[in-house]
Amino acid sequence: MVDCKETKLRYRADQLFFSPIILADSAETVGYVCVQEGNDADMVKSAKKQAKKFLKAADKAGAPYEAFAFKDLTEATEDEMGKIPSPGSGKPTLTMPRDFNLMFQTNVGAMSDASSVAYLRPETAQGIFINFKNAMGTSRSKIPFGVAQIGKAFRNEITPRNFIFRSREFEQMVGRAFVWQTCHSSLVSH
Repeated sequence: MVDCKETKLRYRADQLFFSPIILADSAETVGYVCVQEGNDADMVKSAKKQAKKFLKAADKAGAPYEAFAFKDLTEATEDEMGKIPSPGSGKPTLTMPRDFNLMFQTNVGAMSDASSVAYLRPETAQGIFINFKNAMGTSRSKIPFGVAQIGKAFRNEITPRNFIFRSREFEQMVGRAFVWQTCHSSLVSH
């Protein structure tokens, strides 16, 4: 995941491709282009447009350049990332690529180590944790208290053997108990 610092847009780094602009006569790299994933013709068209604009700004308008050699943005070095323009702003304002996970990571049990890591479903966990302060204030509760929520979730089901592609709808319920860490063992009896 990368962010554009100027436009505040967020992009998946594996869906962005960059290429150096290399002048044909001197083999000098004068800049970079960055395009979103698409078919080859659209990517080249977008890259040519960016290269033309870049060369005009660098007083090298009309200079011939070599064919684009697109690479995945996740392969860019830190030095290259400082020169690669954002697709949104056209300026080199992208952050370094970093991992992104939609699931919420938490630890289960008394010990916090690699074996106790669990992941919560985002569609049910988000509402409870994001609205924690609101739930605590409107219910006039103090810790310990619990929150339960019911909602719909959708999963894609793919059966390659029978060539079946369908979306399943589930009704899910999740409950979370919020307790002080020091009194956890006395409140949980199972």
